[in-house]
Amino acid sequence: MSLPQKVPNLRVVDREARLLGDRQQNPLRFNTTKRSRKGGLQAFGELCQRRWRLLSGTVLLSFLVMGGYVLWQPEMYEAYFRLLMEPVKEPQPAPTLTPRDGIAGTLPSPPPTTTPQVDLGSQILVLESDKVLAPIAQKLQQQYPHLTTRVLAEHLEIRPVVSSATEQLPTQTKVLEVAYRDRQPEIVTAVLKAVAEAFVDYSQRDRQEQLNRTLEQLDKDIQQHLKELEQLQQQLQGSQPQGTSLQPSEQLRFLTEQYRQIHSLRQAARLKAVEAYGRFQGLQEQLKMTPAEALAAANLSTSPAYQQQLARIQELDQEIAKNLAIFHEGTPVLQALEEQRRVLVEQLQAIASQVIGEQYQVDNPTGLGFQGTVSQTLITNYITAWIEYENQRRYDAELAAPQAAVAQQLQQLSSQLPAIDRLENQIRMANLSLEMLNQARQAVQLQLAQNNFAWQVLTDLENPAVQPTFPRLLLLVLGAIASLVLGVVAIYLADAAANTFVSPAQVEEALGLPLLGKIPKATPQTNLRLERVVKGNSGLWQVTQVLPAVGEWVKLQEAFHHVFANLQAVGLGHSLAVISALPTDGRTTVALNLALAAAGTGRRVLLIDGDLRRPQIHRYLGLTNEQGLADWLIHRRHWYSVAQARRGLAILTAGELRQQPMRLLSQDTIKQFMAHLKNYFDLVVVDTPPLTNFADAKLWSGLVDQTLVVVNLKAPQQPVRLALADYSLGSGSALGVVVNLA
Repeated sequence: MSLPQKVPNLRVVDREARLLGDRQQNPLRFNTTKRSRKGGLQAFGELCQRRWRLLSGTVLLSFLVMGGYVLWQPEMYEAYFRLLMEPVKEPQPAPTLTPRDGIAGTLPSPPPTTTPQVDLGSQILVLESDKVLAPIAQKLQQQYPHLTTRVLAEHLEIRPVVSSATEQLPTQTKVLEVAYRDRQPEIVTAVLKAVAEAFVDYSQRDRQEQLNRTLEQLDKDIQQHLKELEQLQQQLQGSQPQGTSLQPSEQLRFLTEQYRQIHSLRQAARLKAVEAYGRFQGLQEQLKMTPAEALAAANLSTSPAYQQQLARIQELDQEIAKNLAIFHEGTPVLQALEEQRRVLVEQLQAIASQVIGEQYQVDNPTGLGFQGTVSQTLITNYITAWIEYENQRRYDAELAAPQAAVAQQLQQLSSQLPAIDRLENQIRMANLSLEMLNQARQAVQLQLAQNNFAWQVLTDLENPAVQPTFPRLLLLVLGAIASLVLGVVAIYLADAAANTFVSPAQVEEALGLPLLGKIPKATPQTNLRLERVVKGNSGLWQVTQVLPAVGEWVKLQEAFHHVFANLQAVGLGHSLAVISALPTDGRTTVALNLALAAAGTGRRVLLIDGDLRRPQIHRYLGLTNEQGLADWLIHRRHWYSVAQARRGLAILTAGELRQQPMRLLSQDTIKQFMAHLKNYFDLVVVDTPPLTNFADAKLWSGLVDQTLVVVNLKAPQQPVRLALADYSLGSGSALGVVVNLA
């Protein structure tokens, strides 16, 4: 369960409103308001002030440990040299490539032949391996026996050197930096010289073997790629169509163009056929003839015998027409002419039958010959349109078969193209890989032929710059900073783990109430003289004499004078209840001494022991508790005893408990009693039970004008916060908090 940072039930708003009214009435009154939450720097300063012993002890102890370790350990020295692994070459222009034929022509242009870069990662691993370092260690052990291969590997560091002036990657550099660390500078120099000599020998001896192994592996890879390329080419030849020397892509383009040409010819023939058929239908509607009749009419118009016989019939018709104008029908002359015409018509039909024959089936071949010049022209156009239509239709039908054959070839070739494309791509990639392997082989052969370069040491190893890795002064400064950080962490952890309050400011911030005073630790002293106010045993006592305080008690009395002054400054009312969360907070001590401080100013003050369950004031002062507040709340006759109290401090003990305290404090009698006391006293101070045990303090808060919270600085935080968070001050307002330092 998380604890609240502030007590929400305390009526701070009412108190502030009262303070605002008091300031308006008396602007000279001391103004004490709730302290605002401190900033981070101020809070850190207070934390350091509270925990200065832990802070200083942690810082001092950690600095002594770190500083002692730095001073006890011998200083570590380091030096390095740089190694050039390849000669620096001028950039060369790329060679001009000639066009390639066949499948090789489809390959991308190969990159220019360059010397392969050194694999720095692998090279560094080889140089740090036992194979290279073991001979160096054996050589150095003659003078320095402790330098084993493991020691060299631990203290030796090899790293690439990258120029800051260029955007060069670490894998692109040709320079290595070899560093070594040891506690003796002369050992650093000796190891670097031996390592540099061994690395140069390694570059001359092992580089030749490495290039030979690389060349053998490249030869194996080239042979393997040649076999794979031969198999792919055989598969490609088997998948290509037979009877053609064209490539599949070229053949596809050829067949596609051929299909497009045939399709264009058929489209043109169909358009011409449609046009001719349109003319044919138009002329057919004019002539009212079938194509056979039109052909027959055309043949008859070109036959001389038919035309001569037709001319005789026309002349005879003219003669008959003349005689009809002279003779009546049926006369012998007209009958003879009609008979002659019939004979001529029969002869004409015989000639027409001979000219037309059985090729054209017509109903009236004789009538077809009687055509004028216009009709003959129309017949000629009619026959021409019909012949053109038939020719174009026949041409379209003839082209259908070749087009279907080309379409079938295209379909077969399209189904084979994906497999052919895959094979061609594989061949292309195989050729590219083979070409790259050949380039690599040429580069290795070139290195074998020109293997006259040994690694070069770029640093003067006769006088290497041996320097400490970390100066001791820098390490001491870092140790001091780390010690300070550890001290700050320690006080923060200690403050977070603390169960009790550590300062009055923390109490003020946790409760959200103004701090009205701090009560110092002091040894109790009995410096009061008391007597009964009235004869008998009514429980009301009068302080007749206050003996002078000595020693620590003087500071204690002065602290309560400050508390009372602050209470007046914030607007002290007629009655005040002193409350606390725990029994050991010093609540009774604060109530008694605060009442004495108020009486010292000349006021009439009454101190009531409101703890009816466990009264403490009579024990503290050595008084009897036979009668007191409990009897006064039952028998009102005692109330008039207060009139006999003199100026100063009067004390009303709790008395023996005869009824439940909750019942006594809940009746109207207690309210009437508190109102009665206002007529005789300037201030009434009530000592209440602790909040964690009983609910009496909640009832007292509704019977007084104001309350004062007392907190022991050594009290645990959680019970105090929980008790005050659950506490309701009723009609009274909390003026502030007093911190008991005892």
